[in-house]
Amino acid sequence: MSTGLSAITIPEKPSIIPASNADILKGLSPLNWAVRGNSVHAAGGGASITVAFTGTNRVHLLVDPAATRVPVAARYPVLAWTVNGGPLQTHQLTLGESSVPLASDIPNPVIDLYLKGFSPYENRFVGETPDNSVKITGFEVDSTGRTVPTTFPTKVWLNIGDSIFSGDAALSAQGQGRVPPDAWAMSDDARASYCYLLAQHFGYRESRLAYGGYAWKGNGKMPPLTTLIDQITSVDSRISNGHFSPAPDVVLINLGENGVPKTAEVTNALKKLCLRTGRLAKIIVMIPASGKGRTEITNAFGEYKKSSRDTEAYLVDLGKITYDTVDGCHPTAAGHRAIYEAALPALTKILGK
Repeated sequence: MSTGLSAITIPEKPSIIPASNADILKGLSPLNWAVRGNSVHAAGGGASITVAFTGTNRVHLLVDPAATRVPVAARYPVLAWTVNGGPLQTHQLTLGESSVPLASDIPNPVIDLYLKGFSPYENRFVGETPDNSVKITGFEVDSTGRTVPTTFPTKVWLNIGDSIFSGDAALSAQGQGRVPPDAWAMSDDARASYCYLLAQHFGYRESRLAYGGYAWKGNGKMPPLTTLIDQITSVDSRISNGHFSPAPDVVLINLGENGVPKTAEVTNALKKLCLRTGRLAKIIVMIPASGKGRTEITNAFGEYKKSSRDTEAYLVDLGKITYDTVDGCHPTAAGHRAIYEAALPALTKILGK
């Protein structure tokens, strides 16, 4: 006999996979993330995390809202991701936000997420969790959800640079003019940068240390390159037993737009890189596409080669090339692709096809 009552479906309690999960840790881009307990955090454009799931149709990213202490809403970090290689999705974090839906109604999703844009005006280095950080505590999935191992390229490519390498303003229009102070985060795209395109072309797993306003000597918010090589933050090291872990196979450096360096600033940084890579990496110094600092960087590189006899250090000067810019300095997405295409022949000579 029917009672006329409808059955009540009680939703299953979701499962939380902490950031300390082995597959999540393996999915972090090398040398970018500080790992602390059950959380990881990063404050650099291009830092990424790739994780594959099974047994779930939905994935939410869990972040610690207290970790991002930015005074203006428009300056909050911007995330971007794909699900199973589909369309790129973008989301700017907001005050107090702790959960970001990444996938829904998609079986066995593979999430490829990267930090797409940052404001260049906030602290991204000093302290256990710098003010302009994205702190991930885990992923929320269906009750039967779990991670599965993912395969990555075996070789690592480390990019070191400034706002151009971090893709700042890449989404802006040619000739638009300098981006307003509160519009930088949404105008950036770390994966539009030619440094990322080069790493992808040659089949490497990319890592990146690139910050707006950065120079060989550092700037008011970031330490000199000799220090940044060793430190993720002022309290977290990226060095294990005196070396990078993992050791990059290629290091590409492009600095000089934010100040012509002194010889010692270049030579000391290159010596530190040679030490930390165990002299095994190809270290490529590229003259800025604008040509700024060409003479000084070329001379400093020559001094390094002479004193170190490093046979795996290379200087790349593209000469005078044409590319679209937003403000006479920052390339548009099309400008980055033009620099990438101009750089390919020189890097192919160094790295092979």
